[in-house]
Amino acid sequence: MAWLKRFACVAGLIVAGIGLAKAQAYPDKPINIIVPWPPGAVDVYIRVVQQFAEKQLGKPLIVQNRGGANGAIGTEFVKTSKPDGYTLLFNVTSSAVMAPLTTDTAKFDIQRDFVPITDFFDSPLLLVVRKDFPANNLKELIEYGRKNQGKLNFGSPGSGSALHVNGEAFAKAIGVQMTHIPYKGFAPEVQALMSGELDMGFIATGTIRTQVLSGQVKAIGMASGDPGPDLPKVPDISKEVPGFVPIPIFAALWAPAGTPKDIVERLNAVFVEALKQPELRAKVAEGGQVPTGRSIAETTKAVADNVAVATRLVNAARAAGVKFD
Repeated sequence: MAWLKRFACVAGLIVAGIGLAKAQAYPDKPINIIVPWPPGAVDVYIRVVQQFAEKQLGKPLIVQNRGGANGAIGTEFVKTSKPDGYTLLFNVTSSAVMAPLTTDTAKFDIQRDFVPITDFFDSPLLLVVRKDFPANNLKELIEYGRKNQGKLNFGSPGSGSALHVNGEAFAKAIGVQMTHIPYKGFAPEVQALMSGELDMGFIATGTIRTQVLSGQVKAIGMASGDPGPDLPKVPDISKEVPGFVPIPIFAALWAPAGTPKDIVERLNAVFVEALKQPELRAKVAEGGQVPTGRSIAETTKAVADNVAVATRLVNAARAAGVKFD
């Protein structure tokens, strides 16, 4: 049977050679990166590394904005795309994780239908209040809220968003009844805070940084991450409020499930290397984000942890009677 062993060995070498050839050939055409949001917000961060990645891969990256349905439209488009490494998803976890948990319309599961390539940044979250709010720190806020049950409100960029759920979890943890006011995105929420229409809200530092520095709103606490060197050093709410564990927000690059492992590893190597470049990290940080760029395994775990926290908080909110429209 020596001939059979030789045949198996030769066949194995042929298969290995084909796999190596495919890996070396990728990519042989432009790569589409779908951002399920309008231009000017999430997409700016993939564009930061675009030129570097194109040079490393030898092919163009075409960034396409496909907004709608809180990110679900673009995400579902990538889910149904051929898993060949030529259609990728760049999204934030506040959409990729939250939409399936809080709506019946999102037809995807970020863990089942996608494989992470790498995360791009963590998004620190501040709890901010309007500038004339009758409290200047976290302790005063909690005391005021307990004395004025049902009179306070908090905002979010949309019902069922991570920041909505974080607000509900915070209110429950401090024992204060608040009214949630959803807005259609961050811009109207920030405007409502500055006009005094809104009392407070959890907002990404990159979104609210200018208003905090100019005194148009007051920073009260940090929900996750570090506010950075130029923002006020405010208390970590998780340390001051027992039982409060917020849903963190980060952005990542995904491929459809079933994408060959060697292609995912090649993409991870390229984008992690891009996020190691000092000038590119500085550009990401300019937006108030903390650049990351971790391994596939680390990013997979970060997504799983995010899903676990979000699921627990969404279930707790529903048990308390919160409705997600």
